[in-house]
Amino acid sequence: MSAPQTRPPTPEPVPSDAILTVPNVITFLRLALIPVFVWLGVGPEQILAAFLVGFVAGATDFIDGKVARRYNQVSRLGIALDPLSDRLLVAGAAWIIIAQHFAPLWAVLVVVARDGLLLATLPLLSARGLPRPAVSWFGKAGTFGIMTGMGLFLGAHITVPRTDWVNVIAWIWLGPGIVFSYIAAGGYARTTIRMMRASERRSVQ
Repeated sequence: MSAPQTRPPTPEPVPSDAILTVPNVITFLRLALIPVFVWLGVGPEQILAAFLVGFVAGATDFIDGKVARRYNQVSRLGIALDPLSDRLLVAGAAWIIIAQHFAPLWAVLVVVARDGLLLATLPLLSARGLPRPAVSWFGKAGTFGIMTGMGLFLGAHITVPRTDWVNVIAWIWLGPGIVFSYIAAGGYARTTIRMMRASERRSVQ
């Protein structure tokens, strides 16, 4: 009886230098929607409209990655812009939530502080010619939980008075999202330190 054949793992696509790819255009759309999202939530205080725009912007984060892998359109620009656009979208949601007092300030600051620390490491990596660490499962799960939780905080205030049960669900998503995001941040920190030490050893040799 022959041993069952195992299918070889699918190789990761090699990033290209292309700019105007379909997934990059989707990411550009997400970036363009972020100021509209913030303006609607803080300016005219159209929370329902802000919620819908934020939902569309958040959905593009799932779509552009799927399109890039499905049609082999992974690019270096997309790899750089995708997490940056996620951070900006979270920062925009945080701005609305703080301005409208939709959630405790400490909870929003915990989220923003983590993202700020990660962004602060990018110039260090760039100066040494090192790539940013690959996004981990914990990072993806954390971002999804945080974006969903913040979106639900907005959704809880679409009606007046607010829908308290939606507020509870927002905490259920946001809490684990924060935990996962900090676990991911610890992993990114360890990877960054290893890369920087390896770079220093190569420069000495």
